[in-house]
Amino acid sequence: MITRIPKKVILIFLFIFSSIAFGDENKSNRIEVLVNEKIITKYDIIQRMRMNAILKRIEINETNYKQLMGVVVEDLVVEKLKIKKIDEYNISFDKDEFLEHENRFYTSLNYKKEDLKELLSLNKINYNNLIEFIELELKWQKLIYGLYLRVTSVTEQEIFDLMNKNPDISRETANDIMLQKQLDLKSMKLLKDLRDEATIEYK
Repeated sequence: MITRIPKKVILIFLFIFSSIAFGDENKSNRIEVLVNEKIITKYDIIQRMRMNAILKRIEINETNYKQLMGVVVEDLVVEKLKIKKIDEYNISFDKDEFLEHENRFYTSLNYKKEDLKELLSLNKINYNNLIEFIELELKWQKLIYGLYLRVTSVTEQEIFDLMNKNPDISRETANDIMLQKQLDLKSMKLLKDLRDEATIEYK
């Protein structure tokens, strides 16, 4: 069960976090990482850390902020790699696809859209950052499906083994779960290859 952190509490600990971790935000445009000459700024990192704290309902403090910042930087690097590949294949989506994906996103986090928008606003987080994040994940999903779905298969033994471990699921569900695992592995392999080919410079 997810424990809800009151909005006021989230606002307070994010304010404290900003003071501890980043100090003078007048330097927020400073470049922190270059990924194939695409920049990640201090502002990008601050915004994402604040957003993640809200989405995951976690407190950022002196003990954990360096570790969490490292995770955020890695996430932003990976996103730059994804964008490059998505642009290469000119991946797009229609309004209905986005709305369906967006609804799944909010449901998975146990948030209502309007509540989340309010929290982001209270914490000075640009709502467009969240929309861009959701759009990117949808485009990446479509890219992976387009590249690998037709050449990915699941064996009867894999389905049988999963159903034995989970007697309540149907054969179709078992097949979908195993197929998604295969696609996730291919996604990870593609990202590793993109990273190996990329020029990444940490400032």
